[in-house]
Order: sequence, then structure tokens, then C-alpha cells
Amino acid sequence: MSDMRPQDDTIRWIRQRHDSLSPSQRRVAQFLLEGGIDVIHFTITEIAEAVNVNSSTVVRTAQALGFDGFPELQSVLRSQFLNQAKIAQRMQIGSQKLMDYLLADTEADAHIFNTVLRDELQTLVDLPQHVPTRLFDRAVDMLDGARQVYIVGLGASFPLALNFGIVLRYIRPQARVLTPGIDPIAAQLFPLAAGDLIFSLCFARYTRETLTVMDVGRERGASVLTVTDSHVSPAAKRADLALIVPYRLRFYSNTVALFALLDALLGALSLRYPEKTRERLERLEELYRQFSLYSSDDD
Repeated sequence: MSDMRPQDDTIRWIRQRHDSLSPSQRRVAQFLLEGGIDVIHFTITEIAEAVNVNSSTVVRTAQALGFDGFPELQSVLRSQFLNQAKIAQRMQIGSQKLMDYLLADTEADAHIFNTVLRDELQTLVDLPQHVPTRLFDRAVDMLDGARQVYIVGLGASFPLALNFGIVLRYIRPQARVLTPGIDPIAAQLFPLAAGDLIFSLCFARYTRETLTVMDVGRERGASVLTVTDSHVSPAAKRADLALIVPYRLRFYSNTVALFALLDALLGALSLRYPEKTRERLERLEELYRQFSLYSSDDD
């Protein structure tokens, strides 16, 4: 027991040292113990306000627990919560959270469908707090200014990456989606060079291959932009700029807010080149017509 480090099992570590903390520090520790996975999204200021202490008390609590500061404590908690929660556990936690939301829903039309919709609407309302306009505009500049954009999102993120890449090519053709199952991802990165951009979609549990793509991008001198779920995620640590859409334990963890963010990026880019975008779309429609790709009303 004496060889145990705070990083080994942080929740257990906090419980063991709870009584040795000052009264105000114990309130912070209790918040971390009771908050579950949600604590990985709270800032120092938000925790301080939640338990009615100074922000410096939150920092000192982390230091009293053996960490250099609160960011290190939060990062370790994040890794343990997300890496230890396997698929079955995530489904169980997600189901429980949905039940908690439903029980707390005081609206007259309380129903699982309406409850989830209200929660999704709240994620949209909260999104500007996580992605301020200055960071959004910087992300648009990075997508616009790159010589070539390499889009990567694997696992559950692949459909999002593919859809984003398809539309992005209408606006600026120098974009490609790294696609598993054809050539190896490594081979698709062969032309990557300085002046290019890696755009990654990377959420817990973080796909190792996506992180490797980001590492290779940095080694080649490319810029790295990511949409991820925390400022302390492995993807955020590898990126020049991270846009944050907080992760939620649900059956389908990609929220409406993520789709809205990607759509807004595409919209902002298209507004920079309205005529070129229109011309490309018109040429594309002509090709569709020549191939009789879609059914007409008369078919």
C-alpha cells in the first residue's frame, strides 16, 4: 500500500487521503468523488463556484493529493474514467444517466425521447462556451490556408470524417479523407509535407492510429487541427488547435453539437468562395445527370 502512487488509482487515492485535507479541500475532494465522469469537463473556476471555495483552493487540493496542479489531476482522472470504461460499462453508465435525466425531468411531456432532445438542445446552447468564435475563426483559417487537408477519423468517427471530406472537396478540392481498408493509412500519408494540415476527429476511446497520424503530421511540419472531447485528451495535446465538444456516455456518443460544429466550419469556408463553390456544384450536378445517378420524379 505504501508503494501506491496517486496515478495508480486516483479515486481510491483521494478517498484514502480525504480526512487529511483541510475542510475546504475536503469539499473539493468530495466534488471529485461524487461527480463521476462529468468532472473531467469542469474548469477550476467552475469547481470552485460549485463548492463555494476560492480557485486557489482547488489548485492546493490537487497539490495536497500529490499532483503538480489541477490539470495533472484532471488528466489522470480523465484517463482512468475513459480508459477503464469498456463498451458494456459505457452502455450501462449511459443508460443510468438517461434514467437520471428522465427522473429529473419536471416537464409535463416527460418522456425519454423529449428528455434526450432537451439535453441535446442544451449541448448546442453550451457549445460556444467550449468553442469561442476566435478559435472557430482560427480553425477556418487553418482549413483554408493549408496546401492539402488530410482528414482522419476512425472507428465511430469515420462516417463523420467521410461526410465532412466529401463536402469540403466541393469548396476546396485539395482535401482527402484517410480511408481504412483500401491502402494502409501510412501509404495514404506518403505525400504529406510542410504546409499541409491534419484535421482529426478523435474522441474517447482514442484510436491509436489517429494519434499516430497526428504525430506524423507534426514530424513532417504539417499543422494539426483536431475536434476532440477535452483540452487534456491525447488528441488535444498533439494539436496546434483543439476544438472541444465534450464527450458524453451515451449509446450514440456523437452529439448534435458535433454535427453543428462541422457544418459551421463548412459554411464559413463556403462563404469565402461562394462563386467557386457554386461553379463546382453545378459541374457536379451535370456529371450526376450524365450518369443518371439519381431517380427523377418521372421514373
